[in-house]
Amino acid sequence: MLNLDAELELGRPRYQPKARVLAQHEKYGAQSRALLGPEDVVVGSGVSDPAALIGRAWCPTPRALAALAAAGIKPEPHPPVAVLRRVNHRRFAHELGGGLPDQQYVEARGALEQILSRAGPWLMKRPLNLAGRGQLRAYRELSAKEWSWVDASFERDGLIVEPLVSPTLELSQHGFIWPDGAYELGRPCVQEVSERGVFRSARLASGEPTASEARELGEQAERVATALKSAGYFGPFGIDAYRYERDGKSGFCALGEINARYTMGFAVGFPRPAHELSLGSSHFETGLFRR
Repeated sequence: MLNLDAELELGRPRYQPKARVLAQHEKYGAQSRALLGPEDVVVGSGVSDPAALIGRAWCPTPRALAALAAAGIKPEPHPPVAVLRRVNHRRFAHELGGGLPDQQYVEARGALEQILSRAGPWLMKRPLNLAGRGQLRAYRELSAKEWSWVDASFERDGLIVEPLVSPTLELSQHGFIWPDGAYELGRPCVQEVSERGVFRSARLASGEPTASEARELGEQAERVATALKSAGYFGPFGIDAYRYERDGKSGFCALGEINARYTMGFAVGFPRPAHELSLGSSHFETGLFRR
């Protein structure tokens, strides 16, 4: 079940995907099929023997589980939706020390006005969104329309606010956590994304990150895996990192955000075929994908 709009569902009660979201799935979601094994079937494309299949979702949200049930397919073990919402919420990564220097999570106008009074520009991000959606760039004083967007964000949740920087190298690292708490990490990837953060491609990193950047990324992946376990999460995950320029100086953010689900780059960064990753079976003991 390739429910690529999982964050939108986790962030909105009674969520129903709009036509524009479904069109974006078709446009940007082709890479997600790299996760499929040779005998896998996508829900909705016709299932002749549902009893013989195990249901796996991009992210096991209520809508995804309902779609599997409607197809007569039993889902594999999965975390509760409250856990999914907590660990995919950008506040979770922020409280782990992720994000840029000066990043803040705000829930009221006054706190935001205080931040925006300082030299910018600034980037505001809704905490449950995807592929560059739910973001607002502040280069100057906000317009009435932009304040309306801000107020709607506060009514629903809060906002992550951070300096607007220019990424020069985008990285990711993936991992998998089993229900017993054991986990394995994959290999760092270089990601190609649009200016607005829409995924385009991924490849294994080969010489692009410096030794210190690769070390920081690996350390953050270990910390995130431990934090996810403590929060009650199990399953696939990935973290994003990036090198950036700001005011003529370079920096490195080793934990930009956490994706507690499959990702477009998972099949590259965690190169065991997805159909072999069964939450219902024992995990490998070899540590093949550990650093």
